[in-house]
Order: sequence, then structure tokens, then C-alpha cells
Amino acid sequence: MSPRHLALCLLVVALAGCTIAGTPADDPDPAELWEQAFVYGEDVEGVQGERTSEAVADGETVTETVRLHERPFVDYREEVLAASDPDREGELFVSNASRTWWYDPATGVASYYEPEEPFSSAEVEDARLEQAEDQRELVELEYEGTDVVADREVHVLLVEARNESVAEGVGVLVGDTQFVYALETVDPSEELLVAETRLYLDAEYGFPLKEEVVFDVPGEEPYRYTERFETVSFEAVDDERFAFEPPANATVEEIE
Repeated sequence: MSPRHLALCLLVVALAGCTIAGTPADDPDPAELWEQAFVYGEDVEGVQGERTSEAVADGETVTETVRLHERPFVDYREEVLAASDPDREGELFVSNASRTWWYDPATGVASYYEPEEPFSSAEVEDARLEQAEDQRELVELEYEGTDVVADREVHVLLVEARNESVAEGVGVLVGDTQFVYALETVDPSEELLVAETRLYLDAEYGFPLKEEVVFDVPGEEPYRYTERFETVSFEAVDDERFAFEPPANATVEEIE
């Protein structure tokens, strides 16, 4: 995933938070599901699978399929398998506690970033919990029952902004992978508002397997974004998945 790609990513859960509606006693608590969207089950040792994203805006549809490996909450690897933009195919994003790599085989450029101090999983987990708690009053949550994604049962959570001022708070996310939406050909304006989001959380682990987002655009048809796992397994991931050695002929650049 290149810096250009990251610069166009929209963070839907910047709106995070909740006003809890009443639900039957045997249904999951929407507040607990919301927290799991940020910090999924402790039993998740690793996540592997293929995930497809689709953005529809201005009559144009952009798709992308990636293979990913993740180990909460620092280690991450993602490779573009297929995309509407063929130049993106093969792009690689690899991140661990001490270094993050972006590699674009089309240009032969490998860029990396090293933090002053290595990140720890506990620090990232604490930051996510704090984010969920700080934004809890910004949206309303409603439990919508169960569904199936990637052959796994999921709980469906509807997330709606409480008012337009909240919907205008869509932010840009760099350096995290949670709810990042790659709208490659969409140039979001200041009028782009998040109308609603549906989260599909794995019933066993709480991990988000699908997101559906509707953006309201005054005077236009709503923009729609869907991201879902086609296949997924929750198994431990080997350390080497989160290491990267640039090809010998690559141009290596450090991001300061």
C-alpha cells in the first residue's frame, strides 16, 4: 500500500461512539460489539484471508482484492492480488513493531518508515480502547441480528451518526488498518457525509469481516463502499510474514 494510496483512505470509524438502543436480553449488547470492532477477542492469535473492497461513486465502480495476514495489534501484511487499476496489482504493505514497508513492483520503489521506539501491541490496544470510549456519544448503535460472511456467522451492527455535525467528522487515517477504505478514484469533498455504516463482526472472535458504508453527497446519488472477506481463518501467523527484504534492484527510500 503506497503513501499515495494511504492519502486517499477514509476512516469511517473516526465517528466511533454510541448511544445504546434497547435490545432483547438474549441479543448481544451493541456497546460490547462496538468495543470488539476496535479490540477483537483475546483468542485471536492471527488472521489470514482474502478481502475484496468495492467503491461506487459517480457511476464508477472500483474494486480491489488483497491477501492479508494480521497478528493483533501491530503485525500486518497485505498484497494486492487484483484491482481495477492494474498498476496496483502486486503492491505490498508490510508492518511490524519496528519498521513499515511499502513496495510498488511497477516502479521498483521500496519505501520504509522506522519509529523512534518500536510499537507494542499493548500500546496499540490501549489506544484503540481509548478511541472507542472517547467517541461513544457520537453515534447511535442498533443490533440487526446475524448473517453469514466467508462461511462464518456474524453479528450485524448498524452505526449511524447522531447528527450532521458528527457525519462531517470523517477523518483521514494513516498507519492503521482498521476500517480503512481505499477509494482510489474518488476525490472526497468537504460535503461528503457518512450516512450509515454496517459492521459484520465474527460471532466467535468479534473480528470485523465486512463493512458497508453509505456516504451522502448533496445533489448526487450516495457513494457506497463495501469491504468483505471472501475467505478467512483465525490461526497463528509465522514471524516471517511480517518481514520484508526489498529486491536487489529496488530503489530503497526512507520516509522521515
